[in-house]
This record gives sequence, structure tokens and C-alpha cells, in this order.
Amino acid sequence: YTLSQDPNDSSRLIVKLTGKNVELGDAAKDETTANYIVTEDKLTKDAGTVKGDVFEITGKDINVNGHKGLVVDGKKNKDSTSLKTSIYGAKDSNLTVKNDGKLVVTGENKDITIGKKNEKAITLDKGQVVLYSPKNSINVNGSIQGKDPEKDFIGIAAQKANLNDVKNTKIQAKNTNLNLKGTFDNTDLLAENTVLNVKKDSYLASNGNNKLTLDNAAINFQNNKASDIKLAKLTLKSDVNAKIDVDLDALKSDKFVLKNSKDFESNSFAINLKEINVINENAPLSDEKYEIPFASKKYNTDSLIGSVNANFKKEFMSPIFKYEMQFENNKDMAGFVLSRGSSGDTSSYNPAIFAAPVAAQFGGYLSQLNSYDQAFNNLDMKMLMTREERQAYKMANLYASEARPLTYSPVYLPEREKAGWFRPYTAFDKVRLSHGPKVRNIMYGSFFGYDTDMYESANGWDSQYSIYFGYNGSHQKYSGNSIYQNGGSMGASGIWYKGDFFTGLTANIGANVADANTMYGSEDFPMLMTGIASKTGYNWELARGKFIIQPSYLMSYSFVNTFDYTNAAGVKINSDPLHAINITPGIKFIGNLKHGWQPYAGVQMVWNIMDKTHFKAQNVDLPEMSVKPYIQYGVGVQKRWGERFTGFFETNVRNAGRNGIAFNAGFRWTLGK
Repeated sequence: YTLSQDPNDSSRLIVKLTGKNVELGDAAKDETTANYIVTEDKLTKDAGTVKGDVFEITGKDINVNGHKGLVVDGKKNKDSTSLKTSIYGAKDSNLTVKNDGKLVVTGENKDITIGKKNEKAITLDKGQVVLYSPKNSINVNGSIQGKDPEKDFIGIAAQKANLNDVKNTKIQAKNTNLNLKGTFDNTDLLAENTVLNVKKDSYLASNGNNKLTLDNAAINFQNNKASDIKLAKLTLKSDVNAKIDVDLDALKSDKFVLKNSKDFESNSFAINLKEINVINENAPLSDEKYEIPFASKKYNTDSLIGSVNANFKKEFMSPIFKYEMQFENNKDMAGFVLSRGSSGDTSSYNPAIFAAPVAAQFGGYLSQLNSYDQAFNNLDMKMLMTREERQAYKMANLYASEARPLTYSPVYLPEREKAGWFRPYTAFDKVRLSHGPKVRNIMYGSFFGYDTDMYESANGWDSQYSIYFGYNGSHQKYSGNSIYQNGGSMGASGIWYKGDFFTGLTANIGANVADANTMYGSEDFPMLMTGIASKTGYNWELARGKFIIQPSYLMSYSFVNTFDYTNAAGVKINSDPLHAINITPGIKFIGNLKHGWQPYAGVQMVWNIMDKTHFKAQNVDLPEMSVKPYIQYGVGVQKRWGERFTGFFETNVRNAGRNGIAFNAGFRWTLGK
């Protein structure tokens, strides 16, 4: 037979057959199905063996049933055998081509299907087989068994071809999309104008004794596993396009590996990595740089260095760090390089690793600052009033007092009596953490408590004490991550007054649970908070109390402990407690109007002079994050109704290190004289 290219269609090959005197044992044609059938009970010693110069059979199918199947023996069939049909067979009924026999199977307008899985499909012993179906598929379901790849040959031309196990055979594929679906062993594979798809890398690598020649071909190793493709010889006869896998966990790529450099003939051609499939993108990497070679002296492919091309650059996230991956050619290797920034650079990290320090700053530390403000609202409500109003109650039992012409000056002052109170709050912030991400934060919750009666002591001092409880909720969003926090706190406070001077002290303890949702999933971790704060100030009255200027100073210490846990990416998170000191000087301007209305405006400067987090992910120190100083200013109004009820509402705007707005309201009920 001769195999040539169709001059009218370069994608087609033409097979030409000549000969006569054809014989095939006891073949019978089924007129109903147009199948040619050789049945076992009809077989003689030589039945099923092609005899004559040329054997050509055309039909719908050939069912070869029997212990020998169809045999093409070169001693009995001098020229060639042509089957213009598909071939099927029962157990052990494979095609056998031997003694320089030649078999051409032409699918014409149908697929060619040979053999069954886990059985022999073609046996060669100095035999040649051409499978030709240029517009259809070729499926060799069973194995191809030869004895010597120098003498046993399979030629393939099809739109698509599927091969299973092949041993000791030369395979030549032309104009084909060839799928390797079984192990190749001691096989010489030549791919011409062919796309070679390797279902498992081990199918081609096998025992490292296969030879591969690529001529105007493409090869696809993408199967979600990066492997060493060990070959006895690799020859490039043109530039080659390749698709490969790169495994970030194993730090390797699909690559050719030869025993000796002489086993690789690049012929000055290049390999173009057209498509890179990265697997295990979330591998636990931590070093600053990694190299993943594709070609190097180590693999005896050093002649490829400088001749491997890949237009590839991409960012990847390990559980701790952010990496940039790109392809490089240098003097030692052609391959992939992963690199990250320094450990002190926040942008070098995977934002998901910051869930715990972000939660500690917002649900822990900022919630503590809010709790101090809530505790001292008792003090603020009282010190909005004039000195005369605060003194009226003390003098009530000594003489009758005539109310002066102010907005409200009763003898009875409800703020001096025991009372219950309730204060809801909410805040909306955008905070750029120092050495950390930009965070959107929503805080919400409420406090309620109980005040004792006012106690008078020597030297003109008055005092009052409170206990309180609070619910604290918050939600943080940053860089695609989300954290919900819920918890509570309880505390006690005491306030002392003398004339226009006041001071207060509060201490509390609380806990919450953070539920973080990152790219890896959900992770929960608890926190414990406690702290102590004091606030001191003075009222400077103008216009007989109609206008008050009130400077004040608040100072606090907070302790926030995030318990160790393992996050959703499997990284152990350890932390040292956060020890934070805050100072907040401020000034308030208060008006006392008619009918008990008390509007006010104020401004405060908030310095967090020690609030850096200390977290570790595995053994990596995370950046120490903190809230930068910020200014807050706002307005509010307070009003007393009757003798038992006082309420207020205020709003504050924050700028600089913390940007946003906060709302706070309070209601106090006097419980009785």
C-alpha cells in the first residue's frame, strides 16, 4: 500500500491498494445487517487468516469471533489487506499482523473501533497496520502488543484517535487529535500535525523508555497533576505548543526529563507554553522566592533554556502570603518564579490572614472605647446642668429657694436619685489600619444599667455609683473578607462631684465571638476584653449658666485577648494580648434653654498611644496593626420631662484615622425619691 496526501485536501491522506486472489476462511455475509461474520464453529486451522496477494472486504461491520481472530500473515498475503469497515471481536479475537504482513483499516464514513478494554486489540510481530478514518474517529479499546518498535508499526490518521495500552511498537500519528488513555511502554511515538493529549502523565512517562518526536505538533499535559515526563529520547522537528500543569504545593511543573543530554535533540526549536493550569493555588508557601523549573541542566534539557516561551504572569494567594508568579529564562533554568514582598509589607499578605487582628481592633478594642463612653454618659448627663441646679437639691432642706429666671431650676433634681437607664448606639466607620487593610466597620448594640442615689460626703464632695450591662455587635468588611462579632460586657462606675469639678472611674469585662468568612470558609474564634478608664473635667459657666464651656480628659487602658485557634486554611493563629492605652482630651459647649432643652456641641481628639496587635500565623509574625489618631466632633440635645424622665440624642462625625458617623441615644427613669 502507499500512503499519500490528498492534493485537494491537505488534511486527508489517501491509501492505494493493489492485488488479487483473495481468501478469508469461511466468511459469511449477513444480508440483513450487511455484516461479515466469522464464527468459531466454522473456523479451521487456518480459518480467519487472510490468504492471497490483496484482501479487501467492504461491509457494515466485521464481527471476528474466535480464539484466533483475524490474522494477516505476510507469508500468505504478500501485499496488503484492506478492511473498509469497523471491526469488533469477542474475547481474544484480536487482529494479528505478522511476518511482514500489512493491514489497512479504512473507516470511510464511519468510526473505526477495534477490540475491547482489558483485552488485546492488535498483536504485531513484524507487522504494519494503518488505521485511516480522516473524517471520523479511531478507537483502539484494547491493547496494542508488538515485539520491536523498529519492526512493528501502527499508522494513524483520523479526526480523533483514542489509544489504550501500547507496547514495543512504533506509532505514527498524522493530522490527528490523539488521546493517550493507557500506558505506553518501549514505544516510539511520532506526532506530525497532531495534537497529543495525555490523560495521565504516567501513560507517556511509563518506565522512561519511550521515544517522542514532535513535528509541527502540540502536546497537552493538562490533567491536574504536574509530573516528570521521563523519556528515552525527545526530538523536536519544529516549534512545539504545549499545555502544562504547575503544582504550587509540590513546587513542580510538567516537564520532560531525559537520562542524558544527548537524548534530547532540540534542533534549535522552541517550546511555547501556550496554556498553564495552576493547581493547588492555595499551597502553604511562606518563603520570599520559589523557582519551578521547566527546563534545566538537571533534567538534561539545558539546550532549551532561552528557547522556552510563556506569556504568563499571575497573582496567587497562599494561606499567609500573596505571591506573583511569572515565567523567566535565566542562565540556570527556564521556568516559573514565585516571589512576594517583605514580611513588613501589608500588601505582601493574603488579606484572609488578618481576620483575627482586624477583629481584635474593632470588636475588641474599639468596642472597649465605646463602653467607656457609655459608662460616662451618666456623668455627662448631670454635668450639662448649671451649678445652681446641682446645688438646689442640697439646699432644699435648709431654706426655700425661689427659682431664678433660668430655663429650669426646681428644688427636686431627679439626677440625684436612684434610676434605671437604657442607651442604644450605632456607628459606621471606614478605618485604614496602620500596617493593615482598609476596613468598613458597623458597630451596634445597647447598654442598660442602674444608678444609686447621690451620696454626700465631707468637704463638699458628692458621689454616685452605677452598674451596667451591654450587648455589642459589629460587622467588618475588608478585601473580600467579612467578620461578624457578637458579645457582651458588664461593668461598674463611680462619679464624684465638687462644685464645677467632676471625675469618674469605670472598669468592665466582656467577651465576644467572631465569625469570619474568608476565601477558605468560615472560622470562629473568641475574645476576652477588660479595661479601666477615668474621665475628668470642669464646667466654666457664662451668662449665669446659660452657656457652659466644659473641657475634659479621658484616659483608658484596655486588655484584649484573642484565643489561639486554627483558621479555615489550616493555619495556626497565635496572639499575644493587646495592651492599649488611649487618651482623649475634648471640649464641650453647652446651652441651657427654656423648657428644659439643653443643646450641646463638642470635639475630641483621640490618641491610641499603645494599641498594636501581636499575631503569628504558624511561625510568621504578622504586621502590627493599630488605629491611627482621629478627631471626632458632633452635636446633641438633652431634655428633661417632668420629675422622672430625661433623654438625649447625639451624633458624632469622625475624621483622620477613623472616618464615619456615630449615633447615640439615652433614656433615664428615676425610680423614686
